Amino acid sequence: MRSFRLPLLLIIIGVAAIAFIVYQLAPRSTVTVPDTGGTYVEGVAGAPQYINPLLCQLHDEDRDLCSLAFTGLTRFTETGEVVPDIATTWSISEDGITYTFKMRQDAKWQDGSPITADDVVFTAKLLQDPGFPGRQDIGALWQSIKVIKVDNYTVRFQLSQPLAPFLDFTTIGLLPQHILTGTKASELTNLPYNLQPVGDGPWRVVEVNTNGNRVSSIALEPSANYYGPKPNLSRLIFRYYPNVQAAFDAYRAGDVDGFGNLSLADVKRAEGRDDLTIYSATKARYTSLFINLRKDSGAIALMDKSVRQALMLAIDRDKLVRDVLGGEAVVADTPFIPGTWAYHSGVKHYPYDPTLATQLLRDAGYELATVAPSNVSVWQKNGEPIAFTLLTQDDPTRRTVAEAIAKQWRDLGVQVSVQPVRNLVRDFLSSRQFQVALVDSLVDGDPDPYPIWHRSQIAPPGQNYTGFDNADASNWLEAARMTTDRTLRFEYYRKFQELFADELPALPLYYPTYQYAISNRVKQVQLPPMMYPSDRLRTIGSWYINVKRVLASEATTQNKP
Repeated sequence: MRSFRLPLLLIIIGVAAIAFIVYQLAPRSTVTVPDTGGTYVEGVAGAPQYINPLLCQLHDEDRDLCSLAFTGLTRFTETGEVVPDIATTWSISEDGITYTFKMRQDAKWQDGSPITADDVVFTAKLLQDPGFPGRQDIGALWQSIKVIKVDNYTVRFQLSQPLAPFLDFTTIGLLPQHILTGTKASELTNLPYNLQPVGDGPWRVVEVNTNGNRVSSIALEPSANYYGPKPNLSRLIFRYYPNVQAAFDAYRAGDVDGFGNLSLADVKRAEGRDDLTIYSATKARYTSLFINLRKDSGAIALMDKSVRQALMLAIDRDKLVRDVLGGEAVVADTPFIPGTWAYHSGVKHYPYDPTLATQLLRDAGYELATVAPSNVSVWQKNGEPIAFTLLTQDDPTRRTVAEAIAKQWRDLGVQVSVQPVRNLVRDFLSSRQFQVALVDSLVDGDPDPYPIWHRSQIAPPGQNYTGFDNADASNWLEAARMTTDRTLRFEYYRKFQELFADELPALPLYYPTYQYAISNRVKQVQLPPMMYPSDRLRTIGSWYINVKRVLASEATTQNKP
């Protein structure tokens, strides 16, 4: 019988060869994924002075650069929580006074030198120096702390008393001892280092251009020595302009890819462009009307809680946000920021209800009476009208907001005049010379509102400008900053927010939003909740411009655009 083995083998080989050829020639599924490289250029209003983490808190342009070039023991998340950065872990003693930090041993300065506890101690000593030229509240806090090097990668801080917000202060970027050794705090503002920094962050400054005494542009590139993930972009350039309008003009000329801090007018101009995307995020600040609760304010009616509640009910905040602010804000009910761990959404809400406002005033003994010579009906009690001056910072948006509120109050029957001023805090709030003031308040890191609402801060130089003197509120605020138990702190802040919403030492209006415009060629831009304008750059490591095509089987969900 003939053997069929050889022909069968040839058939198998032939089929396999044909299958291989078909597989090679057939179209295969590919996808586009982010690739490295590309330069992002941003137009910024202003100009930096100090790329130095100890000095950058006073100017947004400085903070932008420090957020990229420097990092600290810890960092903030987008919800305002403090998490490890150069520190890997920390422990807190039972009495809340001693904090011990363990540091990463793979962290390096951008020149390749290791980051050690010596750098932490060096940085802290500069902050503690009486000649420290940065923010005085930061310097005062550090002067009360003992800093101890335990070993090369362990550092300990001993506080004079428990202070839950202390972790905020460990987010400050570090300075390199091996470069700045011997530097005194009083010399910090004059260092060449401030524009030629060697940092420890993901981006390093590689080029600084000036026009006279003013910085005109700064370029950064990824740091080869940073321990974290590498960004997609290969270069960042910040170009500086006198204002946002000039930065917008630079975009239209093709000189920049993006610009931020848009006003309502800027947003309207940008919305018509199909090559530009506008991103929006809630700022970690709130706008409210501070009420002077003192007898000598000249507006005695404001001391009456019923009057304050009526004033609140008479403000159509939804209309204010929609018509005056163009939707670029969110209505506020509490001095805590939504989305952060301390925010309590269950507080008393005041809808626009002029009928209820009228009833509250009548129940409190007020009646409408005509006031000469204007012949306008105004609420009065014992011959004293509800009349006061509303102060506002002298800029177009705030003036418009103040006038809109004043009109609604006049419609209710309240006599109010609007007075724009140049320096609201220095000239009026600090001296307590105001009746009602439109105030923009920053929630700086930890939500602790002790400095603004605790009774111990009523007298200057404290910041309790309204004179809010409530024993329960002060006790809760004091207890909240004395414990590191997050659950317990929230309970104290919940009680405070509920009492605040009832007493209304200030009338919450809205949380403003930040508007950021970026060219559509820049992909995967995400704008997280913002504590500072620099937080717009928090996710810049994942942004990309360049793309490449790869087989779908080689791509992952994470790197698909």
